[in-house]
Amino acid sequence: MIRLLPLLLAVSLLAACSSAPKIDKDSKPQLWLKHQIAISDITAWNINGRLGVKSEKNSGTATMLWEQSFADYELRVIAPLGQGTYILKGTRDGVVMHGPKNKITMAKTAEQLLYEALGWKIHLNGLKYWVRGVPEPYMVYSELSLDEKGRLTNMKQSGFDVSVLRYTEHNGIFLPEKLTIKSDDIQLKLVIKVWKT
Repeated sequence: MIRLLPLLLAVSLLAACSSAPKIDKDSKPQLWLKHQIAISDITAWNINGRLGVKSEKNSGTATMLWEQSFADYELRVIAPLGQGTYILKGTRDGVVMHGPKNKITMAKTAEQLLYEALGWKIHLNGLKYWVRGVPEPYMVYSELSLDEKGRLTNMKQSGFDVSVLRYTEHNGIFLPEKLTIKSDDIQLKLVIKVWKT
C-alpha cells in the first residue's frame, strides 16, 4: 500500500488539473455574458481620449471628453489649432450644441446636431455602448467575434463595423482603450487615455 501511495497522489493531481477551468471556445459565451453583466453596472463615466475622424465633409483629429451620468451626458470635442470647441449636451428634456463663438443650436436628436455642426454621421446612442465594449441593447447585431477572455473584438450593428483593438483594466473590469468604428459615411479611431467610473 505504501508503494502505491505516490501513484495515487499522482493520479489525484492529474484529476485535479484536468478539472480546472480552461479558457476555450466552449467557455467564451459564459465569459461574454459575465463581461456584459459587469459593463451594465457602469452607468456613469468620464472619458478622456483622442479621436481621429474621416468623413464625407472633413477629416482630422480632436480631443474628446465624454461625461455620462445615466441618461444625461456632455460630449466635448476640442479641435486642434484654434478651430474651436463643440459641446453637445443631452438630457431627458432635449439636446443642445454649444459651438465656437458662443453659437447655440438645438435639434430633436444628437445625431442631427453632430451632422449639422461637424458633418459626422454617428449613431450616438450606439456609441454610448460601443465605447464600453458591448452592443446597444434591443438592436440586432451580427458577425460577433470575441477574444480568448470573452470580450468583444468585432461586430456589426446599426450599419457600423465596431472593432475593439485593445482593452485596459479599470477597477477590475476590462474597458476598451483603442477602437475603430466604421460605416459607409464615416470612420472613427478612438484612443481612450483615461477612464473614470
